[in-house]
Amino acid sequence: MKETEFGYINWLQKHLKYGKEVVIGSGDDCAVVKLADGNFLYATTDIVVEGVDFRISGASPEQIGHKSVAISLSDLAAMGGGFTKIYALISASLPKKRTKPSFTHPLFKGMHSVCKRFGVQIIGGDISSTQGPVTLTSTLLGVSKSKPVVRSGARVGDAIMVTGKLGGSILGRHLSFTPRLRESAVLNRHYKINSMIDISDGLLADLSHILEASNSGAILDEVSIPISRDAYKLKGSPLQRAMTDGEDFELLFTASLKETVRIINDRALKTPIHIIGMITKQKGLYLISRQGQINRIKPEGYSHF
Repeated sequence: MKETEFGYINWLQKHLKYGKEVVIGSGDDCAVVKLADGNFLYATTDIVVEGVDFRISGASPEQIGHKSVAISLSDLAAMGGGFTKIYALISASLPKKRTKPSFTHPLFKGMHSVCKRFGVQIIGGDISSTQGPVTLTSTLLGVSKSKPVVRSGARVGDAIMVTGKLGGSILGRHLSFTPRLRESAVLNRHYKINSMIDISDGLLADLSHILEASNSGAILDEVSIPISRDAYKLKGSPLQRAMTDGEDFELLFTASLKETVRIINDRALKTPIHIIGMITKQKGLYLISRQGQINRIKPEGYSHF
């Protein structure tokens, strides 16, 4: 029987033990350690692989470099942002045909550009050769005074919100997206956000992670789900793409209705915030159609296995 991605992760987690300084271990967007000075150290790592996360024929070296770091920055954003310092360790495994300066130099330029934009210091890494595909690994360490926003904090009655629009990222946005670090910092600094995650595997799949961690259910409103223009350019239902396409890298979060009203009216956020549903006591994931019908839906999305 084939093992699932999260089945394997759950098996691994049973073998992990932590010291008292570890606030959050495996199972969220970042691991979090409380430092002796009272600050929190956030740690995350991501791998991008040629043929899985990008194709050489459809992406420039700069775009590949950007994505390799930006996805880890999105993980930091999913935990609440507000970082005073961010450090990066970046490793690359390259086949011989990709070791020419015409590829490696713009690849680094893409990494360096997004790091410079978000104040990230690249402090090291590793380079190796391979007979396989281009593989890049970014490990980010963020220091913050703010306590993390976790997946397990959703409460019954919370509104479910997302930034931006969803679906169709495969047409190019997955290579050039902007990590929502600024928005996350504003939300965590000024509001009580109960739970948060970034949308990497798809809206339904990532919402299901919040629901599982929070021991709750959710009901979504079909009309309220923000659909990107790119989702309409691809085959299939635009709504289905908005709910299941991976790599939107938008923030998905919950807050009380009182906080939600304040958030929606906050012009400082600039990025559009959409209310798409509510956290419920009844387990499962449900969708209200345009006709008012309520149907249970599966948490479909991207899986590596």
